[in-house]
Amino acid sequence: MADGRVLSFRPESGFYHKRAVKSIEKGEYTAALKNLRRAVQMEPDDLGLRLDIADAYARMGLYERSNLEIQLMFHRPDLPAEAIFGMASNFMAMGDYDQAEAMYHAYEQVEPEGEFVDQADDALAYIAECDYETELDRELDELSMDGKAALDAGDLEHAVDCLERALQKDPSMTYVRNNLAVAYYCLGDMNKAWMHVRQVLREDPMDVHGRCNESMLYLAEDQHDKAVEAVLRLRLDRIEEVDDLFKYCLALADVGLDEELLQALKKIFVSSPYDVSMLYLCGVCQYNLGRYQESLLTFEKLCLTGPDSLLAAWGMKQAAAAVRGEAPIGRISYSYELPDDLKAQLTDCLTGLTGRKPEEVAQALRDEDTRRLVRGAAFLGTEEQMSHAVLLLGYAGGPEAELLLRELLLSPTLSSAYKQMAVEALQAIHAPEPFYGLQDGRLVLISSKKLKLEGTVPDGYLNVMRGAVEHLQGDKQAMDFAVGAWSVYMYAVQHSYPRITNEAAWVRALEALYQINRGQMPDWQRLADEADVTVRTLRGRVKKLIRARESVSTGEENGGN
Repeated sequence: MADGRVLSFRPESGFYHKRAVKSIEKGEYTAALKNLRRAVQMEPDDLGLRLDIADAYARMGLYERSNLEIQLMFHRPDLPAEAIFGMASNFMAMGDYDQAEAMYHAYEQVEPEGEFVDQADDALAYIAECDYETELDRELDELSMDGKAALDAGDLEHAVDCLERALQKDPSMTYVRNNLAVAYYCLGDMNKAWMHVRQVLREDPMDVHGRCNESMLYLAEDQHDKAVEAVLRLRLDRIEEVDDLFKYCLALADVGLDEELLQALKKIFVSSPYDVSMLYLCGVCQYNLGRYQESLLTFEKLCLTGPDSLLAAWGMKQAAAAVRGEAPIGRISYSYELPDDLKAQLTDCLTGLTGRKPEEVAQALRDEDTRRLVRGAAFLGTEEQMSHAVLLLGYAGGPEAELLLRELLLSPTLSSAYKQMAVEALQAIHAPEPFYGLQDGRLVLISSKKLKLEGTVPDGYLNVMRGAVEHLQGDKQAMDFAVGAWSVYMYAVQHSYPRITNEAAWVRALEALYQINRGQMPDWQRLADEADVTVRTLRGRVKKLIRARESVSTGEENGGN
């Protein structure tokens, strides 16, 4: 070693890739994912590694997650043709033959001599044999699938339209009637929801979805005993379909039947051992039953399967604390809503990032915990937090921000308004086009030209957000409210960006709006004097903030101010 050189003991990406391959051969998929992610951290532009992650998810039966991993690469000009074949196979496994057929044809066009052409031919031949006997069959299938996709995305009016049209053509479609009952329940039309549930149960008193929907409606009417009775009429030993088991588990969780839920989950895991939503229910169930060590292991498995899950990381933290002998926090809710302490963490994270420079925010997003919190705000937060998170991502830029924004576009549940906002944020950071998103469960190209973006967020808008944080430091609730309200305002006007003439006046207007929301009368004269404006001017800015909030909540644009 006279030349001063030393051997490096730091493994390279190939080392982790080889370990992942061995883990896959052994069927140890969570270990494979862990090693593949380490390899991707070292070689972020290696699409082969990312494709291997998608393959691991497909082997785990998580076809939607596998497709997400592939869809996040679709904008790359060097996308491997195997990715298209992989998506086709995932659609095939999910029973979506129309999209599978389109993707298999696309693969054969891109790679006519490809390695998987024979498998694609076999799949296309199978799809042809399974084709619809009549055009009515095809129409009914499309209506039911579009209705379910719209229901999952929260587009309730479109869901009702599709499902009602399907039922008019074939009133015997129980699957459609059950989904229609849920759609009416979400719309608050309990009479129509009950009508469809009772129709299902008249035809089949042991219909799993019908009984679970009945329990859901009873809970909405505060009739907990009847809700429990409805679920207990079902027999676990007679429920075999995975979709029925999923619905049954959710209903058991809703009424708090822990022991029955644990048994049902065990049956699910025989065929679907990695389902993220069921793993979360299992971890919570074990915690609520006092089985803290088992709960910890379940949450650890969930964190490896879905490392970006905020709830999984939170659950693992609670279980680990209980295992160490710390006092349990009590019963954990089975709902997928964020607990209060996580909501506070989201707010603290967003507020803390707001006053920092773009490069500092981009650096912070490289931290796993920070990135998970920002992602949680973008996907699970309040309207203000979601808007705030997207604006911060567009402000920061960098590969982490771009990946999160592209993932937002591919969410099956977020509204088109937030997806539009994500596209504009991607444009602001000069992310390469094209931009892909999901619409009714289908991958579509989003045209950025229709958005007419006139540049990035001006500095004045960001200065107001920082000014609100500095001015209201003594009142954390006011500070959080002001930042959220200003985020909504920026979203509402971002097509035109009116010029900011007095940042201090906007800060005082945010303070006044906070007081109004709390039922207090603002000291208009004091606030106006501090901003060196008239009371009338200040009141006018408060009205603009209110109009912006109303326009966002109704999905309308607020272009002029």
